[in-house]
Amino acid sequence: MSRGPIVVHPVSPDRPDALVGLWLAGRVDQGASLEAASRYAADGRVSAALARPEVHAYVATRDDKPLGYVVLIDRIFGLSDTTDLAIDQLYVIKEARRQGVARQLLAAVVAHAERAGSERIVSNVPAQDREANRYFARLGFGSAVTRRVTTTAHLRRKVLGGADVSTFESVLRRRRTLRAQGRTRSASA
Repeated sequence: MSRGPIVVHPVSPDRPDALVGLWLAGRVDQGASLEAASRYAADGRVSAALARPEVHAYVATRDDKPLGYVVLIDRIFGLSDTTDLAIDQLYVIKEARRQGVARQLLAAVVAHAERAGSERIVSNVPAQDREANRYFARLGFGSAVTRRVTTTAHLRRKVLGGADVSTFESVLRRRRTLRAQGRTRSASA
């Protein structure tokens, strides 16, 4: 029995069903619990993300069975005046890997980038995912930056030495007030 062709189609924000199922499988593959991922999807966050105008998603199917997806984001990086297309997520179910599914999804990425006028395509690949890094390197993606991520609370503790931001801001305001009062006194003397 021959397999049907791989078909890639855009995901509509109001019909994200195929994407949500694949997204759940991808999250579980990455180590998240099915319960946590299901809560996230049930909250409507996937649909809300797809409703943003800069977010685009495509699903690959064969014989109406979802095999993989790609999520794209139109972004202006830094002070650039052109929009780059970022591959935020690319996932193929284990049973469909090494069958051309990712290649078909990436062909949809190229078509989308050309329609949007994006000169560059950026891929966010987890540093620890050796297989994905090798795959993208073979496709010509080079390492441009190392993205380091932290939480706002953690950076606040490190930068402000554990001080609460409101405390820090009130101290700063008080210093500025005292400094301004000092200038006023010296100017009138």
